[in-house]
Amino acid sequence: MKYFSLFLLFFSSALLSAQDAQELVLSFIPLFSGETIHLEERSPNATQAPLQIEKLQFYISQVTLYNGDEVVFSEENSFHLLDAADAESLILPLEIPKELAYSQVRFHLGLDSLCNVSGAMGGDLDPTKGMYWTWQSGYINFKLEGNAAHCPARKNRFQFHIGGYQAPYNTLQEIALETVASQNIQIQINLDHFFEQVDLSKTYQVMSPNEEALKLAPLVASIFSIVE
Repeated sequence: MKYFSLFLLFFSSALLSAQDAQELVLSFIPLFSGETIHLEERSPNATQAPLQIEKLQFYISQVTLYNGDEVVFSEENSFHLLDAADAESLILPLEIPKELAYSQVRFHLGLDSLCNVSGAMGGDLDPTKGMYWTWQSGYINFKLEGNAAHCPARKNRFQFHIGGYQAPYNTLQEIALETVASQNIQIQINLDHFFEQVDLSKTYQVMSPNEEALKLAPLVASIFSIVE
């Protein structure tokens, strides 16, 4: 009877918790040339395009909701690897309190120093995901690869691996987006804006924490915006 009573107490608490919660979905939509990119669906004439995106991966962490200046929700164990070649990874479901009022969503683009100094871990932080350099350099926050006709590198390839957590090359960026309370917040990633600001004939390979990565990090953060 004692164990049965404990079970009922646990079940009732879980049920009450579920009734007091709702799901909020953050959907990330990568756009290029005004269209959603689907790297898992190769276009037959993609190799003929003047600029082709072949890889887009990035870390989102510390997802937080604000109502004005007040934190009203903060996700626990908040780190996610998003990959444009995996549509499911671009959708982040969050369980938040029911009827929660909030006006802004904030998150980090990349991983903080604590995550980096803890060493390579499992799940989305597993080094086999291809987003980890070494214990000294840490994780790659944002990776963008492809080829462009005007890029002078071998096979016209450009590679941007933006990361770094140690001074003076800490590239972690906080992104704050004004929004309205909804069950689905859509966040677009405007890659056209990135390529408008970067001259691929001069800058086409950033592969370690350095001054170029530090300069590009705010630009990368600026390509995220709410779909209105």
